[in-house]
Amino acid sequence: MGENRGRYQGKRLISGQKAGRSSRGRRVERADTVRPVREAAPAEVNGQEEILRAAEIQQPEETPQPPVAKPEETAAPRETEKPAAEKPEKARGSFWKDYGYLIITAAVVLLVFRVLLQLAYVPSGSMENTIPRESLLISWQLPYLVSDPDLERGDVVTFWNAEENKLLVKRVIGLPGEEISFSNGYVYVNGEKLEEDYLTQRGVTNGQGRDTYQVPEGCLFMLGDNRTGSKDSRFWNEPFVTTDTVRARVMVCIPLTRWHNIPLPQLGAIHLVG
Repeated sequence: MGENRGRYQGKRLISGQKAGRSSRGRRVERADTVRPVREAAPAEVNGQEEILRAAEIQQPEETPQPPVAKPEETAAPRETEKPAAEKPEKARGSFWKDYGYLIITAAVVLLVFRVLLQLAYVPSGSMENTIPRESLLISWQLPYLVSDPDLERGDVVTFWNAEENKLLVKRVIGLPGEEISFSNGYVYVNGEKLEEDYLTQRGVTNGQGRDTYQVPEGCLFMLGDNRTGSKDSRFWNEPFVTTDTVRARVMVCIPLTRWHNIPLPQLGAIHLVG
């Protein structure tokens, strides 16, 4: 029995040694199997990186989208402050914008009433009834500023009279070189009776002590339509008016005292405006 026990222990020892060798062999095998896995890890990582690079190359590049503006960002941009050099130009532009129409209006009025037209006020009745007392005259003066236009008998004109030292308005009766005479209350030109349809009262014209006037060259003989109440060529010391003193030809007469009672007929060369 003791012999059997010894054999049994010997078998256990041998089996233990075998087991030890087998366990060491498994440890070695595990070590051998683990080591290749650890060495292969970098290769796998490199493979994964190559796959990712290939995927990045195959994917199209995304175009950047513009940022969406917020409501407060869409507000009107503030005007940048202009340089100081532009401020005087802006001030001049503002002045012209505010007052330019006044300058243009004043220039037009000056051009019209100092060059083209003449305004004259008639306080007397020497030209009644053609030009009532206290009337405003609008006369055409441009041709008389630039030259000596040919005047016609019957024209109503304004002229400067040195003897009276003021602007007068009369009707042209005698032209240069003509003979003016008076007889029985009527006017005769070169011996022929002058028909004066513009007069409301006829047969009352007289020569005031001188029956005949010979008009010199470059001069005119003037009479007022109110033959009994006009101081004209019959009364002046120098009866003739030189053509260069004529200022304008009357176009329109505006009676200021009888505005609503005067009709609109054409009396001679003057229009009455009522």
